Amino acid sequence: MKNIIIIGPSRVGKSTLASILCQKYNFNYISGDSIRNAFIDIYPELGYTVKDTIERKDFCEFINFIINQNNIHLKRDIYYVIDSADISIKNAKEVFKNSLIIGIGCKDISAEELKNKILEHDNNLDWTYGYNEEDLLSISKGTINSSINLYNECVLNNICYFDASTDRYETYNEIYKYIESNIEV
Repeated sequence: MKNIIIIGPSRVGKSTLASILCQKYNFNYISGDSIRNAFIDIYPELGYTVKDTIERKDFCEFINFIINQNNIHLKRDIYYVIDSADISIKNAKEVFKNSLIIGIGCKDISAEELKNKILEHDNNLDWTYGYNEEDLLSISKGTINSSINLYNECVLNNICYFDASTDRYETYNEIYKYIESNIEV
């Protein structure tokens, strides 16, 4: 078994995928967004921001430390799915040595199409809920640009990238096959 690290920009389906994987494989869940927000809100002196957390290796080291300490405390291995827009492929490879790292994004879609997908699936639990269409279009453009950068980073680092631009659930099925061929589940 291995931990699964899901890396990708906002609104591409990371948290939904993580939730499904936790149920499917009986893994535990860690939200990178929640940890980042705790650092920002509780420990402002650490200098974490939404924009720069991805560059910080210590962010990954903190998550990895928690996982390792939990396993020591419980005297057994517990496996996690970690999803985050705040982890770079480079830092993930350096810190999460015995983990399966997956990139997911939406690079093969127009900003208008992505905006419409967000509107179609948005609910009151999503951070974009209630945003106007102009703001969602801007977010969609950023997500697409980040997805292209992530794809390039995945290719350079031999990390599997999955594109959720068309059918998100078909992409999830591809990811399940990839996981099952790369870790003992």
